[in-house]
Amino acid sequence: MSKLPAPQTWIQLDDLAIAVVRKPIKHLYFRVYPPDGRIQVTVPLHCREADLLPLLQRKQTWLTEQQAKVRSRPTAMQLISGEIHYLWGIPYQLQVQPHTSKRSLHFDHAAKVLTLQTEPNDSCSDRERLLHQWYRQQLQTQIPPLLDHWQPKLKVTAAEWRIKRMKTRWGSCNIRDRRIWLNLELAKYPPHCLESVVVHELVHLLEHHHTPRFYQLLDQFLPTWRVSSDRLKYPPAFP
Repeated sequence: MSKLPAPQTWIQLDDLAIAVVRKPIKHLYFRVYPPDGRIQVTVPLHCREADLLPLLQRKQTWLTEQQAKVRSRPTAMQLISGEIHYLWGIPYQLQVQPHTSKRSLHFDHAAKVLTLQTEPNDSCSDRERLLHQWYRQQLQTQIPPLLDHWQPKLKVTAAEWRIKRMKTRWGSCNIRDRRIWLNLELAKYPPHCLESVVVHELVHLLEHHHTPRFYQLLDQFLPTWRVSSDRLKYPPAFP
């Protein structure tokens, strides 16, 4: 059965048109969508417009700035020198060295520089694949220690874990196969975000659905999970 679209209204603040979507959630969050900077605020069902308007007014300057940033971004990643890419929440400036004999990618933590060496005929897609492979390698070094720490604490064991790019989820758990999937994009966020998603998916092995008990277990084992969840609502560049 297809889902009904969430109820939507609009609030106009000077030059800002803000879409208001109401869902059965506890907290509100903002999204500014590329390429045109469309602004959406998702709010709890019980939130009244009279209560929401003052908050939007306080956020107006920030929303205007974020919209301008989104509109100024290239519509697609070009992977050229000068671009900013994130690793564990830290911005690195990309330096592309073309016409090398071997593809490679490494970063200088002190200089905050990410160096991409490419072969003469490499396309943007080739460079993108190399970047994604590098992000995958970064995650592959960080996930096993987290599992080693959290599986004994939760008294669960994932039979397998994998990494893939996902558009709408940070992670997922196949309960039957006890397989965990983690989003490749997590490598761009602060490490506590990856830890929170790993714990979230492991807790699903104790409680399959997002029931009150599920969130009680999260609160019990990782009380800071909401901080990470809120951080993941924004792009890596969010301060």
